[in-house]
Formats: sequence, structure tokens, C-alpha cells
Amino acid sequence: MRLLLRAAILLTLFFGGYFTLERLIVYPLDPRAISPSDARISQHKVGDMVVWTAPPKRGKPTVLYIHGNAGHVAKRTARFQRLIDRGYGLVAPSLRGGNGSKGWPTEASISTDIAALYIALTSGALTGTPVTPILYGESIGAAVAINLATTTTPRAIVLEAPFTSLKDVAAHLHPQLPLATGLMLSRWPSLARAPDVTAPLLILHGTKDDLIPPKMGRAILNAAGSKQKELYAVQGAGHINMWTGDAQRRLYKFLQQF
Repeated sequence: MRLLLRAAILLTLFFGGYFTLERLIVYPLDPRAISPSDARISQHKVGDMVVWTAPPKRGKPTVLYIHGNAGHVAKRTARFQRLIDRGYGLVAPSLRGGNGSKGWPTEASISTDIAALYIALTSGALTGTPVTPILYGESIGAAVAINLATTTTPRAIVLEAPFTSLKDVAAHLHPQLPLATGLMLSRWPSLARAPDVTAPLLILHGTKDDLIPPKMGRAILNAAGSKQKELYAVQGAGHINMWTGDAQRRLYKFLQQF
């Protein structure tokens, strides 16, 4: 019994430490609760998730922007402002663990949160008017958007630097670490899910992205079930400097169709 107890304690410590390590590496989010600095953006709560919103101008669609896994949603304010300046509505949730959103971030918990937000948005519970959004997913947010688009019908979907799976990224960056094994709580198998994505699709991927190789974006494009789909290679861009003038022009050209 003592040996079994010791083994159980050791296993608990191992897996607890392992999952904490995965949390720190996969979701290094800034937990500080920061309110929007732009008066056009309002802050709401959907469950335990903090959500920023801005209404669209008449006749313009709303963009459901799902941010990447690092930093803070406030660091995307300049992007939000550019969208709002052009008349687009905005819904920008903060993933669990970031900007005051509560809870432990995993693939399952984030998927549940975003699905609930989508229902609140399309039913009118969030903004008072039912809205079918355009999805915009950035990096790991692209995986969240792909997963959401397999069970919903957004007007369109934009993916910025999508990966084929989180395991593939881990293996690409750190093949010697256990994050590349089957123990991961968050796997985000986007390549396997892509055939169920049917909305019009635009992928933006930097040609110099060392974190998520451009070939992963190309693989997602080829696998996607969308009839209208395109990958725009952002020349010279890495993983975090994607919003060049050329990329924005291509993005706005795509968005204006809807």
C-alpha cells in the first residue's frame, strides 16, 4: 500500500508539473485585466470570459477576432482600430488566463467558451441583434476558428499563420521535449478538421515565419473544404509582423465581399 501511495503521489506530481509546463508554454497569456483604451470598444462578460465589442456601421459585417496564445488582447488594439475605422463590427474575446478571463486554458475549455460566445452572438444575446460573423483566427486562434467553423456557418473565415496541429508545431520547434508526445491536453488537430470548413477562406502566412512554417498554412488550404479559398503569402513577414500594408490590402479586399 505504501508503494502504491508513493507511486500515486509521484504520478500526481509528474502530471501536475507536466500540465503546468504545457500551460506556460502553450498559453503564455498576460492575466492583467485591462479595459479598452478606445471609447468605441465596450467590454462585456460571457461566462467567465472577457469580451470586447464594437458595433458595425450599417451594412458592414462583424469580425469575431480570436487572438493568438501570447501577450494580451490589448496589444491587438491597433488592429481592432483599423477594422473599426473601416466600419467593421468587432467581437474580441480574451482566452482563458488572459485579460481577466478566468479558468485554465485547454483545447476543450477554450472550445467550449468560444462556442458559447458564438451562440450568444448569433442569437443576439451579446449585442442585442443577431449577428453571423466573419471569423478571424490568429496563430493558435486560427486553430480555435477552424474548430468553430466545423460546426457553425460563419460568413467567412480568415486564418493568420495556421498550423496543422499543435503537436506538429512542438515537434518542429522542440523535438526533444515531451510536449511533442501524446500527453498534451491541447492538440488542436487543424489539418484533420479542415475538410469540414466550408466558408469562404483566406489564409495569411508570412514567408519568413520560423515558428509556424508556411507549408503548414498551405496544407490547411489544400485540405479545407471551402469552394472559395486562397493563401496570401506575406513577403518577408515572420510570425508577429503579419499586418503589412500588402497583407491589409488583401484582407480588406476579401472582407469587402461580405
